Amino acid sequence: MNTIQIPVFQSAYFPPIQQFAHFTKFDKVFIEQNDTYSKQTFRNRLQIAGPNGLQNLSIPVEKPFGSKTKMKDIIIKDSIDWQDNIFKSIQTAYKNSPFYEYYIDDFMPFFEQKYNKLIDLNIDILNKILESLEIECQVVLTDKYATNYQLDNREIVHPKPQFRISDPSFNQKQYHQLFEEKYGFLPNLSILDLIFNEGPLSYFYLKNSIK
Repeated sequence: MNTIQIPVFQSAYFPPIQQFAHFTKFDKVFIEQNDTYSKQTFRNRLQIAGPNGLQNLSIPVEKPFGSKTKMKDIIIKDSIDWQDNIFKSIQTAYKNSPFYEYYIDDFMPFFEQKYNKLIDLNIDILNKILESLEIECQVVLTDKYATNYQLDNREIVHPKPQFRISDPSFNQKQYHQLFEEKYGFLPNLSILDLIFNEGPLSYFYLKNSIK
């Protein structure tokens, strides 16, 4: 079996900084959509630094095929006003950050437009952020599940450290966070945290975070 040369990453909702740092090094990446969906991952959640510390914000989802449901088949529940709840939490956390007003209009459609499938929302967000940060990286969805990737990065990010694989190429340095004096620096949050605090410098920060 030939090794697949293009790197593969897990789909994520407003992904962690670590993923975008990798994206600055590649012209093309795969996003996995054929893996079995697991709860309590970044597939449907993001982490931000709020006034009460680390905050997890999640999208409510449905698994139409039970425990065997693939990521590409995950449905977003529309019976809960999750978009408004997540947006209000982001606004509370970042409205006083240096670049919130500059970038928030880029992301507002993702808190207003209705999506049926989680993978579609995640890919649209990913492409918008790559565009906003001027990262020239093509995103392609996998057409089947494979294990023969030379660079398999599907498990490098996870909310729970015990399920996270090592990524020695990622070396994150501190940047200013709004609530840092109260809670200390919180590493590898959603890319939103970096964008709202560092703005146009985010690209260079990401590029310098990968060996």
